[in-house]
Amino acid sequence: MVTILGRQAFAVMALAVGVTATGPVAAAKWPSKPVELVCATSAKSGAAHWCRLISAVMSKQLGERVDVLFKGGGGGNTAAEYVAKKATDGHTFLHRNTSYSGYMNMPTFKPDPNQFEVVVHFTKFLYVIGTRSDSKYKTFKDVIDDMKANPGKISVAANKPGSAHHRHLINLFKAYNVKWNYVPYKGSGRAMKDVLGGHVPIGIIPTGIWAPQVKAGKGRTLILLNEQPYPGIKAPIPKDFGQDYAFTHQIQGFFLKKGVPNDVKKQIAAAFKKVAASEEYQGYIKKTVGAIDVFSLDGPKLTKEFHDLRVETGEFLRKNGLIK
Repeated sequence: MVTILGRQAFAVMALAVGVTATGPVAAAKWPSKPVELVCATSAKSGAAHWCRLISAVMSKQLGERVDVLFKGGGGGNTAAEYVAKKATDGHTFLHRNTSYSGYMNMPTFKPDPNQFEVVVHFTKFLYVIGTRSDSKYKTFKDVIDDMKANPGKISVAANKPGSAHHRHLINLFKAYNVKWNYVPYKGSGRAMKDVLGGHVPIGIIPTGIWAPQVKAGKGRTLILLNEQPYPGIKAPIPKDFGQDYAFTHQIQGFFLKKGVPNDVKKQIAAAFKKVAASEEYQGYIKKTVGAIDVFSLDGPKLTKEFHDLRVETGEFLRKNGLIK
């Protein structure tokens, strides 16, 4: 028996199978409005310049405005809540950094972490422990000796609680079995400013913003937090002192809220690929000390790795008494 469908019924069926009376439904054009890159840091942090760079290059490639929103409050929560409330149309990205594996375990973090998926990795940042050039600390051993002589009294400036910076410090000083005083900041740029101003004796700082201070004679590098030496950084590494432990490095990229259509994700991936290949980004990698290109668009793999790290970091934070 043949049934003649009405126009309304045909339209419903056509949408269901992805066709119209004239052919397949066209993929959604992306971007169709300004794009937002939401960065959970202060506008003066070490990652702020990176966020602005990606924004500028992406805007140039797309021919559409790409805005950076700095939302460093709430230990990563403010930025994540903002993105969680946005539509899943691929126009709002959350800055993916390794610190989020800690932030998402903190009691201040409210959104469901599982609603965020990693779409791209761009850059790995290295860190150092730095001090003023006129500091009494001439070597990293001087710091450890002072901490042993004054348990819990030597302050260290760093990014927010639960951040990759914080974890670096916990692992480092735990290896020496010393007590220290953690002074948190909304971004590493502010931490560096207070170290150079003499308000805090030492701090953990990205090499990209610290190297110019050393070159200008304002800062001294005491130790590089890495598995091996790095060209252009004249400083020992933990292995040089017999300390061999696993590092959790800071990797910069972006999350999307789950639910973005696959055809839009393909257009986003193509845009990020152009950014990574751009003269501006490659120039940044070459001239920025301690910035290492780790570009990857393998979203499912990156998402699994991040959430596995998030669970492991929660265990790490509980073991070290930072969360219950």
